[in-house]
Amino acid sequence: MSVEGARAERVRVPVFNNGNVVLYRAGKPGAEPVILIHGLSRTGARDWVHVIPALAGAYDVYAMDLPGFGASDKGNHLYSPANYVRVLDALFGERLKQPAIVVGHSMGGVIALAYAAAYPERVRRLVVADVAGVLHRSVYGEFLGQAAAERAVGDSPFRDIIAKLITSQAENLPAKGAMSLEIPQVRQRMLRGDPLAIAALALVEHDLSRGLRAIKAPTLVIWGSDDKVAPPRTGEVLGSTIPGARLVVIAGAGHAPQMSQPARFIALLRDELRGRVHARPYAQPPAPPAGARRGSCVSERGRQFSGDYERLSLEGCFDVEIRDARIGWLLASRSQARLVNSHVRDGVESHDSRLEFTGGSVGGEPPLLLDETNVDAAGLRFLPKGRTVAQNYGDGVITLRISVSEIVRGTGEPRYAHQIMRLVDDQSWTPRSAR
Repeated sequence: MSVEGARAERVRVPVFNNGNVVLYRAGKPGAEPVILIHGLSRTGARDWVHVIPALAGAYDVYAMDLPGFGASDKGNHLYSPANYVRVLDALFGERLKQPAIVVGHSMGGVIALAYAAAYPERVRRLVVADVAGVLHRSVYGEFLGQAAAERAVGDSPFRDIIAKLITSQAENLPAKGAMSLEIPQVRQRMLRGDPLAIAALALVEHDLSRGLRAIKAPTLVIWGSDDKVAPPRTGEVLGSTIPGARLVVIAGAGHAPQMSQPARFIALLRDELRGRVHARPYAQPPAPPAGARRGSCVSERGRQFSGDYERLSLEGCFDVEIRDARIGWLLASRSQARLVNSHVRDGVESHDSRLEFTGGSVGGEPPLLLDETNVDAAGLRFLPKGRTVAQNYGDGVITLRISVSEIVRGTGEPRYAHQIMRLVDDQSWTPRSAR
């Protein structure tokens, strides 16, 4: 790596057939360690070419070419976030004598999150930027498919790998069994054993539902407002599910702000490492609505709601955004709405609509009472008063797409949901086991 003062060594790790990982180090030995984890880039740690020299004056900076990338060994291996966490454990478990600051971008963000969840005592502070994946593969694949169709992704490897693979197979590709990525012959046949393709598909198969809520380190989530690879919605999901997480958006930045806007990214990163980013925790604390205000929307487009409502009704409304709201009861008919960082105490009743939830919570008995309504819920906390979470009371089939969500009944242990399901007429979703 052409960074002044950087040193490189090849380290053999007991993962991926005892392959070699190229580990870079720059800065002040003995200073507070910073670990930089790159994303889906064939150039590996070079994605941090601007960041490493900026931090080297005050920190002991480590970066690596993840196995399968850069100058590290490559092969037809399962390059999954879980296996990459094993790599980090092998590299730093004994090497570092104090907790580190961990910074991850894109796929590296997922690895950083998984590492912080698995080894909370080793992470003093966590920073993740423009994290890819996280959402259920069907939701993420749909986003990338739309972006590719609009030619918004450009030359990103996601366009060719994810958009084609996931969009066509997202709902049908089994996570286990005869077509599992854990089988070398499957990886060779489907993906030609290409490490980048394997890592991309394994990334969107990874379920962070439990791990996000187990993170204990102070966490900053950074996002580019114009990211066409990882939707800004994912940043809101992370802000909603990681305890105390803060979300900062860099206006005008794309998927890799550390490369496209290094000065702004580095300034923000330095401030966070020094504890000077004073953004509030993103998630709105759950609370019942204050007062008895009622709100309604009839035959409108683009209506926005926030604040407290004892009752909110939508009839024939589209592109509705409900943000930072606390609602007693929500009724939707022939409408399309997005609820962001909002809480609904007594449930949602919906007919012939499409609803998207990002963060927040929904209670009730059941929380979702649906007729001809499809639901996309990410980072949502379901608070059912009984056993049932969703009920289809109509005659048709409805689809629920659930990403990194949790179900909490009373004082019982949380259960987690990261799945897609279809409910036929008069069928309910009643989770029976922890996920």
